[in-house]
Amino acid sequence: MHAKLTLLVALTLCIALSACSTTDSAGGSNGTGDTPGSPPFNPPGGRPTEPQALEGEVDSSLIDRAGDNRVYVYAGTVAPDDYDGDAGDPVASARVTLDFGACTWYFGFPTLAAGVYTIAFTNEAQNDDPATDDLLDFAGSTTVNVVDNQTASSNIAASNVIQVGPGRLYQTPTAAQVAVSAGDVIEIDAGVYDDDITQWRTNNITLRGVGGFAHMRSTQLIPFDNTDAGNGKGIWVIQSDGVTVENMEFSGARVADLNGAGIRAEGRNLTVCNSYFHDNENGILGEAHGTMVIEYSEFDNNGRCGGGAGCAHNLYLTDGDTLIFRHNYSHHASIGHNLKTRAAVSYILYNRIMDEAGGTASYAIDLPDGGVAYVVGNLLQQGPNTDNSNALVTFGVESLPVGRTHALYMINNTLVNDFAGGGFVTGEGGAQTLSIVNNIFAGSGTAPSGAGVTNNLVSDDPALVDRAGFDYRLAANSPARDAGIDPGSGMGFDLTPVYQYLHVRSLENRPRDAALDIGAYEYSN
Repeated sequence: MHAKLTLLVALTLCIALSACSTTDSAGGSNGTGDTPGSPPFNPPGGRPTEPQALEGEVDSSLIDRAGDNRVYVYAGTVAPDDYDGDAGDPVASARVTLDFGACTWYFGFPTLAAGVYTIAFTNEAQNDDPATDDLLDFAGSTTVNVVDNQTASSNIAASNVIQVGPGRLYQTPTAAQVAVSAGDVIEIDAGVYDDDITQWRTNNITLRGVGGFAHMRSTQLIPFDNTDAGNGKGIWVIQSDGVTVENMEFSGARVADLNGAGIRAEGRNLTVCNSYFHDNENGILGEAHGTMVIEYSEFDNNGRCGGGAGCAHNLYLTDGDTLIFRHNYSHHASIGHNLKTRAAVSYILYNRIMDEAGGTASYAIDLPDGGVAYVVGNLLQQGPNTDNSNALVTFGVESLPVGRTHALYMINNTLVNDFAGGGFVTGEGGAQTLSIVNNIFAGSGTAPSGAGVTNNLVSDDPALVDRAGFDYRLAANSPARDAGIDPGSGMGFDLTPVYQYLHVRSLENRPRDAALDIGAYEYSN
């Protein structure tokens, strides 16, 4: 292989801007401490199809989703150092990116000359100034031998792993809490854990099912008696910061006041990946303090209304800063909403959110307090049995808080109304900035119109592959083909769709051709 290095660089979705007015679509701050535009997370990168000289995975517990996560490569056996212009500089670095449809993080180097190398990982590469000697934290330093025409592999593991399950030292997650410290990974064997109700208070931990979903099942009413098991809130109450939940299943959460949750979110910067919430009063309930990331997850048959209390939902964020909800499948909420968020900034990207044939959800997406909402590339459907036919998407219908920017960007979604009447979007008139562009509005009901509503396809028959079977890809004769326009950017966020939803709970790259199609899918034969 040639010694010249070609770096694997992940696709980036956006650029960060520093200032703007509340009505300028170019970028900005909204005056409440949250800054829309460049979302504080790394987009999925996918794995290359061409052979690599060196590749591997970095354990997700080491990833800083707000940082620049990179693997550095050094010639020979050396102590890791930053780029600072001396002889010990890395010979290459590669971005670590989230896999498609999984919670694993990948790095790859397409070409490296044969030889012995040291590799090390840092999640602080954004602080590496090539002109200065910077103090970076490195993890997982190891040596690897690269051979011509072969792929060398090396993974960077978690700092400490605690194993949980039948036959382990700790048989349940609750039992393992006595041993947990910040930075630990708690690996929970697949299986069912009945009524193991608890509250988590340790910061920066990863709770991970292994070998399949670890199913946290509540079989009885969760009491309120001021104990962890009697928290009166949910199966897992997460009070700590920087917690990541992977490959977990939650069901059966019920409490006396009818708002029990699979996860009750009370800390900052919660991440939920590849998890399944079903048959709870709420799937997730809480506040999106900091940045909450929910990806590759499914919400099914959570929610309820009545009984002397308000409604519960598949997912309800009652307040907070930033929600990133991407590549998820939320469906069949019981009367409540499939997604309800009061976060100041919400990125709702490339999801399937539906009632389907038998669902009774009220709204697909409810943004009751407005805020800044990026709704891009989603499949949204209202079924014939909806409990509230006003709209699939609502914006600011309860309040538009003073001091908060209110902007709605609905770009390249496919919305299907299978109810006889109603509408598609309501409340959008309260937005300071409105951009509804390149969407398909299919079925009965009133489509949005007016300033900011541009180049959408409104049709009872937009020629989808199988509307009755919820396959909303474009047929060859669809008028949506090549009919899209450049949606531009919104407060620094590039609105052009780069992915499309792949069932179940995944994504794929959106094909690129000369003209953008309208809707959530680009035509492909």
